[in-house]
Amino acid sequence: MADQIVKIDPIRKRYYRPLELAENLSDWLFYIVAVLSILALVVNQTNSPKMYDLVQGAFVVGVLALFSIGLGVRLYWTPRADDKRRQDLLSNSFSVAITHEQTVGYYNNTQTNPLKRLCVSLLENSFFSKNVTLAMAHDERIKIALYALIWVIALLNRSTDLALIVSIAQAIFSEQIISRWIRLEWLRMRFERVYENLYRLVQTTSDFDKDEFRVRVIEAYGEYETGKGYGGVTLSAKVFEQLNSTLSSEWDQIRQMLKV
Repeated sequence: MADQIVKIDPIRKRYYRPLELAENLSDWLFYIVAVLSILALVVNQTNSPKMYDLVQGAFVVGVLALFSIGLGVRLYWTPRADDKRRQDLLSNSFSVAITHEQTVGYYNNTQTNPLKRLCVSLLENSFFSKNVTLAMAHDERIKIALYALIWVIALLNRSTDLALIVSIAQAIFSEQIISRWIRLEWLRMRFERVYENLYRLVQTTSDFDKDEFRVRVIEAYGEYETGKGYGGVTLSAKVFEQLNSTLSSEWDQIRQMLKV
């Protein structure tokens, strides 16, 4: 039996794990702030002045913390992690160590032509990314449907306070719920397009030294990386681990079919 390839990925542990923790904290803070915003409507200032002040103070602190962590995710943790992943991809493709933190066994194609190696690595990345985002989108669609149902029920109930309906609407149409789902769906379609374009490129190209091939690979690289930046959604490590075995087997079949 062939020896199993040992995979080492220091980038995920050192850079993506802190990003995931920051995003999880941001999500929890969002729900806490949403609950506090509703409590602020329920607690009567005249009857319970201390409780009212406590809720209002906690709400302000929560909003400031949510803003700060969100800014850190966008401007620090995400760019830092993505930059390291790009450096590793380019180092592997061109055999030039532009970073000392490199993965082992992460990219398993044997191409010697740097642009073709980059092309196959992008094909592999987009294949995994489109499937992971699809699985993530399934979960998000269910949550969106539940949130929308709650809001519609509150909206149709004439006894529901209008301020409460507005607070629920603000939560649903916030960055963490509707916007995130739309960005995730957009990112999924972006990954699918990159994969399909690269698949056709590898399938139809016979001379990998042509300028047209090089331009198409660089174009795909830019589309893939800018897509991650525009989408602003971190792929779930949990979903990746769940799908990794199945997707790896499917990817091996694709590689054999394309002879890469």
